[in-house]
Amino acid sequence: MKYGVILPNFGPQASAEELTAAAQAAESLGYDSVWTTDHLVLPRSDAQVYGHILEALMTLAHLAACTQRIRLGVSSLVLPQRDPVLAAKQLATLDRLSGGRAMVCVGVGWSSGEFANLGQRFEDRGRRLDEAVRLLRLLWASDEAAGLTFEGRFYQLREAVFAPKPVQRPGLPIWIGGNSPAALRRAAELGDGWHPTRLPLREFAQSVAGLRARASGRPVTISLRIRVDPEAAETPGVLSGPPPRVAEQLRAYIQAGLEYPVLAFEAPNAAARLEAMAGFMHEVSPQIAAGGEQGARP
Repeated sequence: MKYGVILPNFGPQASAEELTAAAQAAESLGYDSVWTTDHLVLPRSDAQVYGHILEALMTLAHLAACTQRIRLGVSSLVLPQRDPVLAAKQLATLDRLSGGRAMVCVGVGWSSGEFANLGQRFEDRGRRLDEAVRLLRLLWASDEAAGLTFEGRFYQLREAVFAPKPVQRPGLPIWIGGNSPAALRRAAELGDGWHPTRLPLREFAQSVAGLRARASGRPVTISLRIRVDPEAAETPGVLSGPPPRVAEQLRAYIQAGLEYPVLAFEAPNAAARLEAMAGFMHEVSPQIAAGGEQGARP
């Protein structure tokens, strides 16, 4: 079983020192990946958690130089509020400079005020995301010798040159973020993975079954961004309690189809976060392995 870790690029722990320490600790502990969160300019009404935030891709570029093995992802890049060509270039560059370690999950976003602040339409963001995913794949995979052409409803290219390509070929795997039926449809039809957030177990299991049926055998990695808080009361969609109880809860998700958990450790400070990350790998992960895990696809 591979595990990812959500990094604190938002809130009071968002500093170079704490992010570097968390990423390096995750690497030394055996985690497969670290993930930043993406927001750019939320309105005050939506900014309680993510108003103070370091830019997701720039943060990963910094961490690429501070680590050697661990993979570097965004959970989730709000692609419809960004220029997809610029995003494709930034991700390809990150992949090149990190030696093929970049990962990306894309989503439609939820703050209409943030879209307005960026001069982007909120109402058609799903259709633009579908088209942007196709554009990213073309830019990363196609031979540009004759120039790339893309004729979409929202985006167009004429004899464009896009180089260098990512190290990963034909391009970075693209996971789809979101809990909605539209996100499930998008993951089944366009994504290499599905990455919802804090879904209760029963809803998660039902969604996985629906996605598998719709994907018709096409491989789609099943991920989940889920909070780990040993001190919390038992809450649907949160891993809580002592290590045996956390392992029991996580094992139930694995039996429902989870292949790649991405863990958000609830911690009041950097030291507590590092302790929680180590505790999970030393006390919970061995119990999962001993219980007969399902192998995760990369």
